[in-house]
Amino acid sequence: MEPTPLTPLSPARGHRPALTVGPPFVGRIGELEQIRRVLLSRQGPDGVLITGPSGIGRTRLLHEAHTLAPRRRLISLQPRIEAHRAGHAEGSRRSPATTRALADLARVVEHSTTDPWLLSVDDVHLLDPDLWPLLHEAARHPAGKLLLSATTDGPGTPPEIQALWSGRSLVRMDLQPLDAAGVKELTDSLLEGGLGQTSAARLAQACGGSPRLLHEVARAAVEQRLLVRSEGCWHFVGEQLPVPASVLELVDPQLRDLDETCRTVLELVALAGSPRLSSVERFCAARQLEELELRNLLRIEDGDADPAGEVRVRIGHPLASYALSCGLRPLRRRRRLRDWLAAHHGPAALMAHDDCRRLAEWYLDAHETPPRGVLDRAIEQSLRDQDLPSAVRLSRAAWRQNPDEATAERHARALTASADFPRLTEFITAVRASGPGFGRALERAEARGMLLQARYEELERLLPQLPAGEQGYFRMAARYFQGCFTDAYALAEALRRDGPAVHALEAGLIMMGSLCHMGRPEQALGLYAMLRAELDHAPGGPAKFHADSLEELHASALHYCGRFDEAEQIYWQEYAHAVQNHHVRIDAQRGLALGHLLHDRGIVEAALKCFTFTSSYRVGWRQWQAKAGIHAALALSCLPADRRPDSPLPDGLTVKEAGNCAMFLAVVEARGRHESGDTATAARILHDAVAAALADGAHADAAIGLHECARLSLPGPEPAPVSLRLEGAFLQTRLRYEEAYRSRDPKLMGRVARAFADMGAGLYAAEAYAELARFLRQAGGVKAATAATARARELLRGCGPVDTPPLRFLGPAVLLSDRERLIAGLAAGGMADKEIAERLCLSVRTVSNTLYRVYRKVGAENRRDLRVLMTQRSGA
Repeated sequence: MEPTPLTPLSPARGHRPALTVGPPFVGRIGELEQIRRVLLSRQGPDGVLITGPSGIGRTRLLHEAHTLAPRRRLISLQPRIEAHRAGHAEGSRRSPATTRALADLARVVEHSTTDPWLLSVDDVHLLDPDLWPLLHEAARHPAGKLLLSATTDGPGTPPEIQALWSGRSLVRMDLQPLDAAGVKELTDSLLEGGLGQTSAARLAQACGGSPRLLHEVARAAVEQRLLVRSEGCWHFVGEQLPVPASVLELVDPQLRDLDETCRTVLELVALAGSPRLSSVERFCAARQLEELELRNLLRIEDGDADPAGEVRVRIGHPLASYALSCGLRPLRRRRRLRDWLAAHHGPAALMAHDDCRRLAEWYLDAHETPPRGVLDRAIEQSLRDQDLPSAVRLSRAAWRQNPDEATAERHARALTASADFPRLTEFITAVRASGPGFGRALERAEARGMLLQARYEELERLLPQLPAGEQGYFRMAARYFQGCFTDAYALAEALRRDGPAVHALEAGLIMMGSLCHMGRPEQALGLYAMLRAELDHAPGGPAKFHADSLEELHASALHYCGRFDEAEQIYWQEYAHAVQNHHVRIDAQRGLALGHLLHDRGIVEAALKCFTFTSSYRVGWRQWQAKAGIHAALALSCLPADRRPDSPLPDGLTVKEAGNCAMFLAVVEARGRHESGDTATAARILHDAVAAALADGAHADAAIGLHECARLSLPGPEPAPVSLRLEGAFLQTRLRYEEAYRSRDPKLMGRVARAFADMGAGLYAAEAYAELARFLRQAGGVKAATAATARARELLRGCGPVDTPPLRFLGPAVLLSDRERLIAGLAAGGMADKEIAERLCLSVRTVSNTLYRVYRKVGAENRRDLRVLMTQRSGA
């Protein structure tokens, strides 16, 4: 029987795509660097052979690599174009371009030229065999380098080409699918405005890291109006993904000559995802499986990565996997589903060993009704694994098939986790209109939605309708988000002791976060050990949902204790796990935590990327969205002025809305005021924030505010706070910096600088050494001041471009007072003497005289010189 062909969906007429011009090149920086080293080396390998399946980006990488050796004369051959031309034209004469390129190659090979040249051959496996000897001669030429690409599809690379890299003449580079970070960057840049996070995750999961497939699917989706633009970015409409004709053209040669049995096996594997080998063996002979594996259509995965130790099978190429899983019509999907279920005697065996989520989605794609048990388990698996798009789809199907309190609560929970609050409101309204039987489930969902949208007053009015234990839970979370840490800790402690067991873990997380803000991170570490033991004894279920948050808070406690290396390792692990698994919203939250640590390390540009990964990077929940904007603005304020884009702060953000990030918002606002010369307002903002933090028991936040006052050379609050109770080296050192700055004590500032450097806070350490140099120079210790300055410069080399007030005019011959540094900074920023005088309540003459002294000290002749010297001396 003839196999059913895969069919692309027809595009909508008259609809022009909105893709960016040309697919962007992302995610291959490491490969480009390896190629660059080979091309620039005078000894070693003679070139690079780039291999990989179709659509992996071989050709694009080859073309990008041409720019790495601009001094080499480029000779380019394109055998695929020649093969296509020969198949459509009479005779076998080569094109003029190929004839010229071959003549140039023969000329440089035959003559002992010393001028460097580069031979580039895309799809070298299609090269005329008559030209292979010439290729080998070119590889031996001392002035030449080779860049070749070959596919791993089908029969593979000819032995004559393999001999080049097996003999170590060439370096073989096997391209792998883009990692999740590269996929996110590519999906964001494909469309003007970027893809929404949920749509980007869905596209990335379907396309398996293939750049070509990502681009073709995005193009087809726009043309067919399956992608629409709203709220500044693009979103998929419905559950259908397009199957572009260009993808089918690439896949068809590999599938065309397969018999019905092999085709059936591939379709089943594509639809099942990654089934057990023992399941697939029920449908075909071992010989047929071996043939599919030999042709790279199937890939066998050993059982090491499987929890049950099962050997599993998956499609070997992302293009084939996509075409087979998305290109089948519903009736064929239905037939394959029934074949699969019949072979396993129903869904029970599959639920025990396979992916319930994939099985439930297979039912839905085939327009079948999933059994209640399959659907319930699939929803819990999706929520537990934080696959939020699947959780929303499956819970919606469950509600439609079995409308009851449990399915209503699950769907509301999935919408809340996805931060899709408009749909949550619509769902609650629709369910209430359908009947009064779901009140309690909807009240909990509505309360959680209000909590995560920071609608605290409405939440308080709703709480009396909930049970006492639920009221305590929501009040605890609200007080934490509002920054009232002493209250939040007390409520969480009571909830763990007397409240419902279902909230015990979340209460423990709130206690850990509160302890960190209260300046007691060592106690938070002790609590972590207790919570970790509870999780280890209750794996899976709702507890698993909080496991990643527990590790994030563990890292936060280590961070506040000054154990930066341990904290960073955990942060990166949790962030990478969320990104690699396309966990929408979770990846952004993990990125915020990692970026906070990188900022405190002084690696500001890397921190900024964690806060603003792509233009469609949305945390979703109001508290985290505000936190993302605040921390991004915090990082930007440490960069030189010419590197700062527009402010990422949400419009109209107030201290009340900032909640538990109020201190960081105050720091951002104070830095802005200080930059503009309004030092009085900057000081008042920080003093008010310190007072508010102390009132809420947030001693760690108060220490941050006092440290910032000293960094900006602002007066401390009056009366000075006494007896801050702080644990952990990092918080204690930030407070000691303020003490050393006020007392002008070189010994104390030296201890502060060394402590910052030892824990890895490079920028803070450099600032402390810069202040130490000034103290020492004022005391006449020129030699010691020079050593401190050198140490500050050394630390700044690991920070990248930064520009903060303590680092300005850092140099062995410069000694500026705090006022001189402030006036010089304003002048370098473009303000006239009269503007500076008005801003600082000084006379114009005083400002002019101060600038004259600054010019003489730093060797500047005008404001332009001043600006250059200021940033150069700060290591920018």
